[in-house]
Amino acid sequence: MNTDIDTATLKDTLMPVTTDYPEIADDYRNIMENAISESSATGAGKIMLMALYYKPTGNIDNARILFNYYQELSTLFASLGSETKQLNPKDVFEVLYKFYHQLSDVPFIMPDHVSGNRIKNYISPAYFKFKKHEIEIGEQLTRVLFVKEYATYVDDEIVRDFIDNSHKITVSKHIMRVAKSKAMEILRKKIFSVELQIQKRMEQNHKTGGDFIPFTLSNERDNLNALQERLSSTDCELFEIGFLIAVTAKTKEELDDLTHFIVKDQASKHQLSIEIKGGQQSKALQAVMPFAQMPFSSKSGDKVMFSMLSDAAGVLMPFNHIDHFVKNGVYYGKNLVTQNIIALDRTAEMNSNGFVLATSGAGKSMFSKSEIFDVLLKYPDDEVIVIDPEREYEPLVREFDGTILKIAPNSPTKLNVFDTDLNSGEEGQSAIATKAEFIMTICETAKGAELTSNERTLIDRCVKEIYREFITSHGNIGKIPTFADFYNNLVAMPEIEAKNLALSLELYITGSFNIFAGKTNINTDKRFLVFDISSMGEQIRPVGLQVVLEYVWQRVSRNRDKGIRTWVWIDEFSIMFNDGAGKTTHRSGEFFAKVYKRIRKYGGVPTAITQNITEVLTSPQAKTMLLNSEFVVLLQQRKEDLDTLQNLFSLSPSQQSYLKTGKKGSGLIVCGHKIIPFEKPIPTDSLMYHICTTKFGEV
Repeated sequence: MNTDIDTATLKDTLMPVTTDYPEIADDYRNIMENAISESSATGAGKIMLMALYYKPTGNIDNARILFNYYQELSTLFASLGSETKQLNPKDVFEVLYKFYHQLSDVPFIMPDHVSGNRIKNYISPAYFKFKKHEIEIGEQLTRVLFVKEYATYVDDEIVRDFIDNSHKITVSKHIMRVAKSKAMEILRKKIFSVELQIQKRMEQNHKTGGDFIPFTLSNERDNLNALQERLSSTDCELFEIGFLIAVTAKTKEELDDLTHFIVKDQASKHQLSIEIKGGQQSKALQAVMPFAQMPFSSKSGDKVMFSMLSDAAGVLMPFNHIDHFVKNGVYYGKNLVTQNIIALDRTAEMNSNGFVLATSGAGKSMFSKSEIFDVLLKYPDDEVIVIDPEREYEPLVREFDGTILKIAPNSPTKLNVFDTDLNSGEEGQSAIATKAEFIMTICETAKGAELTSNERTLIDRCVKEIYREFITSHGNIGKIPTFADFYNNLVAMPEIEAKNLALSLELYITGSFNIFAGKTNINTDKRFLVFDISSMGEQIRPVGLQVVLEYVWQRVSRNRDKGIRTWVWIDEFSIMFNDGAGKTTHRSGEFFAKVYKRIRKYGGVPTAITQNITEVLTSPQAKTMLLNSEFVVLLQQRKEDLDTLQNLFSLSPSQQSYLKTGKKGSGLIVCGHKIIPFEKPIPTDSLMYHICTTKFGEV
């Protein structure tokens, strides 16, 4: 059933929460209000119900059988990616109220104490007046139509095309299984009846000298014979189907327009014959309501019920709800099919790992920055970290009072690789043991070859030695050692392996790439941090990336202990799989493969952004990460990548079409089992647009 969009809930979910950044929040609030207004004008809310009916066949049958059926159906729906929820009585009463008051903005109110039949006084309208072609239900006019004839092959877009609009339309389907033995008997009787009519017509032709047999009769005979053949030779089941559509409007003129220009036009498109149930609107209304009661039967000759096999009946069931709105979710634009607003909570999925995949110029940067915008305004206690290889996020950092850590040769920014928290160890290791393992990785990367067992022992000994004073001071930050302390300790060791390791590290201590040698000299306590690695250079990149990623993981781990969620965006993600240019293993890729497996337990929400999709898909590590991500945004794609993505995500041809439009900021969101065609436009005259844009001439 189409219903009004709940604008109050939309505002509660989408509007900024933080009181900081008032100018930005006001601009964002205007954008959300416009989006809500557009959605209310062009879309509708959806109520989707299934009512189960079971007729006992003996004294031992009871209501428990019905609940068992529900549990089985719930499991089957879940396998199709659809969630089911059993309604309580209050939910049911509210649905009925909404049907009887579709043009009213007065909400349903359930009294605290109700006795007997008085509950109907809170649900029903003031009166019902049944006419031949419509019903007056209080202040609304409702008309019920039914599907009289259908095409041999029914397509699966029928229901969607009837209800994906802002009109007051309700689609109701009755689906009743017929036992196979009874089904064969029914078909034989129907075939005999049609054959008898044809025989009578042939006798008339013989008398008049004609040979005309009406097409409707011959076509019905052929269809019935085909049904009988399939039913007897396959495992198909037969179902009796009733398909009704109720339309509601304020005036008779509006009701007629809705009937002819919306419902009947769509019916024609799908080769359905639809008629008004004239003179029987009362019974038709009963059939539309979700009571699982069908007052019409296939025996009565009213033609409301018709027969279908399993496959044809199945396409009439909209198993997957096509609107996606989660309270407390983040705004992701509008659904291109329903025009309704999309709000998703990535943290509610099996994992919150994400990817944004797009060809160059498709809007991936604008999409990702707008998501950061949403997070910073909606979740004031969360932290945001961005790894920025193109120096694109500086305007965003400036407006949101963040910190930029510029990682480059001779940069004034200093980041101490030995910064640590004594309580930040993981998987049973102490913090110092975890740090020693990381320093081994740094030394191995700087050396360009695998460490020997002796070298590992020396590094472990050295790390423990330089941390001794920090430990005895119980974590006094003034006693934290530096990379220079580690280097000097190595130089002082008598072993030749230590001196060789020190030589490998000299470039990063006293040479041009000494940004990690001293104490951290910038404020890293801000909730928004950006690592600018645009000028890192090829020489420093292998070690530089390791230091950055180690810091990010420590920050995520520290935030977990504080109960803070950490969002991490990695732009141009493909660079993480080519550090070392073939000279070393892809340490950065290994790091992220580990992160994507474990970060959910740490309250982390990582997002990888890349236009080099081929590099991601050809890397076993990256491809595994992609397949294990519950949130993937597919913007416009290159033709050569489409087939691969289609296979990865089982995209239908119609879904693929959303990746070929060439329109920036539009495509598909894959969130768990949901695949949502979307568009997330940002008004070009908004402050948000000017902060986020990277378009040449607009920056």
